[in-house]
Amino acid sequence: MKAAFNLHFETSPHRFPAGSGMGGSKQRAPTRIVGICLVLGLFPLPLFPLTVSAHATTKPLTGPDGHYCGKLLSSGLLVDVETSLQADPKGHISGTYRFDDDGNTTAGTLSEIGTAHGTVRTLHWSDKYGMGSLTIRFDAGYGRFEGLWGPQDAVPSYTWNGGNCGAPIS
Repeated sequence: MKAAFNLHFETSPHRFPAGSGMGGSKQRAPTRIVGICLVLGLFPLPLFPLTVSAHATTKPLTGPDGHYCGKLLSSGLLVDVETSLQADPKGHISGTYRFDDDGNTTAGTLSEIGTAHGTVRTLHWSDKYGMGSLTIRFDAGYGRFEGLWGPQDAVPSYTWNGGNCGAPIS
């Protein structure tokens, strides 16, 4: 990373004229250093032009908490699903979901399996049809996820995705 400003001080004897108080006297070096530190300490940081990374202005990584609208594969059809997730202080994810079930709404619960951190998580799902696992991969900003779900004791292979859509499920 390249520094936004450079505080380079050269104190070699050839740089300052004799008698200026800034020459090569070894006895005055500690005084100069202390003086420079005091002067720098008196100025508030905004006086130094710090550059801001483009990443600092984007949505910070807040974690998986949110309300996601998307699709899941149910009975051979991609149907609307709303997934609401929250993480406890240790980062463990739990939540609820509801999906369009042939004109009705089916609701269920989610709970993380294990104690993973990061953007790939495995959750346990449960609803009136049974239970199973859901493996999801969030994008870097936790604005959306792509996932695969499956019934208990089966490898997850059915689509379940979502993108941030606002308010929690009521």
